[in-house]
Parts: sequence; C-alpha cells; structure tokens
Amino acid sequence: MKIRFLALSAIALALVACNAGKGNANNVTVGNSSTDDQKFAYMLGTQFGNQYNLITKQFELTADDAEFMQGVEDGKKMMTDTAFHLKYSDDVLRGEGMVMQKRAEALRQLHMPPRPDSAKVDSLPLPPPPTVDSLSKEDLQRFSYMLGIQFGSQFGGISKQFGSEFDILYFKQGLRDMAESLADTSFKLPLSQDTLRAVNDRFRNKALQIRAGEEKKAKEEEAKLKADVAPLRGDTLPDGYPVKMNFKVKVTGISVEASDLEAYAGKPLLVFYFSTTCGHCRHATPEVQAIVNSFKDKGLTFIAIASGGNNKHGIRGFIDEFKMDNAEVFFDESRQFGELYGDGYVPKVYVVKPDGKYTIYKNFEKEQDSIRVELSKVLAK
Repeated sequence: MKIRFLALSAIALALVACNAGKGNANNVTVGNSSTDDQKFAYMLGTQFGNQYNLITKQFELTADDAEFMQGVEDGKKMMTDTAFHLKYSDDVLRGEGMVMQKRAEALRQLHMPPRPDSAKVDSLPLPPPPTVDSLSKEDLQRFSYMLGIQFGSQFGGISKQFGSEFDILYFKQGLRDMAESLADTSFKLPLSQDTLRAVNDRFRNKALQIRAGEEKKAKEEEAKLKADVAPLRGDTLPDGYPVKMNFKVKVTGISVEASDLEAYAGKPLLVFYFSTTCGHCRHATPEVQAIVNSFKDKGLTFIAIASGGNNKHGIRGFIDEFKMDNAEVFFDESRQFGELYGDGYVPKVYVVKPDGKYTIYKNFEKEQDSIRVELSKVLAK
C-alpha cells in the first residue's frame, strides 16, 4: 500500500509531528564530523519539518508524536519489504484522508472573508459559517500515522534514488530538531545553515549525475525491450498491434506462480490491463469483475495484469481492496505486455479468442455493452 489512495497525499510533504523534540531514546548526535550521508538524512528531516507551522495553522491540530514516528518507520519499511503490512488497512487510512479533506474544506470556508450585505438574496440572511468539529483521539492517531507513512516512504524513495541506505534515525532527528527550533527560537540546529546548504548542493549535483545515468540506462533498456519483444510480435495490424496474443510474453505472477501466460493459450479470456494508481482503473475494476462474473459459468477465464509502473506491494493491496478472487493477477514487470499490446494508457480490456486473436477496448466506460456482445460470441463457439 503506497497511500496513493489518500486525498491528502498532495500535501504530505507539508506535514510533520509537532511534539517530536523530546524524550526519544533514538536520538542521534549530528555534527560536522558526521558523514555526508548522515548530514543529508538530517537535512531532509529539517526540510520536511520546516513546514510544520504552516500546516498546524492550516489544519489547526497537533499531531501525535508516537503515531507519527511509527508511521515514519513503517513507511520506510514499506518501500523495502513488499510483504510488510501497515498498522492500519487501506480502507481505514483512506477514510481518514476523507475526514481530513472535510476538515480542510470546513476550515477554508470558515476563514473566508464575509460577503457584503449586497450579496444577500431576497433579503434573506446568509447561512452561518460551517463549524469545525474537534478530532477524536483515534482520528488524530490515524492521521498522524498516515503522515508518518508519507514521510517515511518518501525518505525511502529518496534513499533508493541515490542508491544509498540513508539512516532513518538522522532523518527523524532532523524532524525533531526542526520542530523544536520552531517552537523555541533559542534552540539552534547542530549544523549551520551554510553546512546544510552545502550538503544540499552536493547531493543536488549528485542527483543530476544519477538522473543523467538513469536516462542513458532507460534508453538502453528501451532498446533491449524492443529487441526482446520483436520475436514475439508476429504479424501486425495496421495500427501496429500484433494480430494475435503471444502467450510466451513474460509476466510476474502475483496471485499465481507463473513467469508467462502460456497456461492460458487456447482459452477464451478477458484480460484487464490496469494500474493501481489509476483512478479510472479503480472505478472500472468492480464493473469488469461484474462482467466476468456474468460469464464465468460459460467458461471465461479472467486475467488481470498490472502495468510495469506498479510494484508488488501495491498490487497485493489492490487485490485485497477489490477482493479480486475471480481473477488471476500478474505484474507486467518486464514491460513486455505493455510494449506489445499497450500504448501507455490504462485501463484496457482485451477479449481474447481461443486462437489468440483479440479485440482491444480502450474506452471501457463506453464499451461495456460491446464487450458483453463480443464475449457472448466468443463463448458461444
């Protein structure tokens, strides 16, 4: 679960626990003798923590320190251990995101400047401003944990970007120290602003070098991918798609053990190509399942393939969320399926005949009736 479903993910970088400065047994010492990696992790913590004042004013709340820091730890683990389970389910965290969305909107309306009397309609008084309810202890804990996940996962993502295992203790120390410096102007960070800027500049230059290397690598991988799928393409249609589905295409099994689709050759199939982070895919998934269920007793097999931009942890969370018991789920980790049968956009539905020929549906919402008609024809043979 990547917390991609949460409505507050866009502001995650601007949120931090406010009481994180004292009484923590995991405190570390940061100074000029610390390594560059330690200084960088610490600097990231201070940068995240620097947004504290803005957010506390925006949401008018105080985060729960223990829950937040646990979320930071768990968010980092989530990035490296695909089998790791968060403290709260996707549904709980998504619900908490909705609670905070409503709070943000209520606060926004509450603090809007009053309209002049001339704005009254038919001399009726303007409606009273909305009220902002206090958060329950449970809401505050869940919200704090959710924020921690955002911070920890992004810290883990930055670590992965640099190919380093930055020490999360220094990141958390940066969070705590920045929170304390904002609460107490007499508190001084152990690293000067000049030092922090110098560290930032060094890693920015390193990031540019890494990005250039990644761009070169991406071009090489794209060329290799095209070479790998060339023998699988076969005859093509005028639009460039292969005439038939090649079941030797490499995939990674998620709900089943498999490295290709050869077990499904010769069967009538419905293939759902999706992304866990795609809103249209999320909306379409229950409707695709409903179509499949209506044809299941007629011999239809349902395959769902997550596009190459996903990850195993997110796909498993998607399976659990939508209870995809009627699907055999795969991951296009090699990106071969997308290269052959996709165009970069999801969702897509493919109705595949036993001989491998298929019909592709790129606009599921408008083509559901057509999909049902095609399935009826395929399954009638």
